[in-house]
Amino acid sequence: MKTIEDIKNSIPEFAKDIQENFSLIIMNSSYDDKLIYGCAYACSLSIGSKRFSKIFKNECQNKVSKDFVKSIRSTVSIMSLYNIWYSYRDLMPSIDMKVSSKKMKISILDTYAGLDKILFESIALCISSIKGYKFCIKSHSQLLLDSNQTKDYILNIGRIASVIKAAITSIDIKN
Repeated sequence: MKTIEDIKNSIPEFAKDIQENFSLIIMNSSYDDKLIYGCAYACSLSIGSKRFSKIFKNECQNKVSKDFVKSIRSTVSIMSLYNIWYSYRDLMPSIDMKVSSKKMKISILDTYAGLDKILFESIALCISSIKGYKFCIKSHSQLLLDSNQTKDYILNIGRIASVIKAAITSIDIKN
């Protein structure tokens, strides 16, 4: 597989719905390429799929830029720290532990990893969705709502994450 068309064509017949949704939500979306391919690339990195990551990295470079690829990588990296920390903290037994400071350096957030704030929060939401971190999903969704993003925009991020995860799973099952 080298292209997103190859991904779509590699989704097996038993997962026809996944193939159709991949075409609809990833390949033929009405949303901005930065959102679609940034989320897809972030999802594939978060899942740990090297072959999907390579394809979506190329899509991001071709449709946006090499700097965009770096920003997505930075976002995935920092969100891996954040997702674990806030999920861990949320499970603490006392309120003072639940609100404890992270006491870790997070300077990349000053620039949103080179993305605009809305796109950064969107990618962060997508990553949190892949990992299933409830606290972070709620936080990023609320930040997007507070920034005047529509409910459909936010739900579409979950659709992207769902389709990427299902496509990778379906292809892995086939193989």
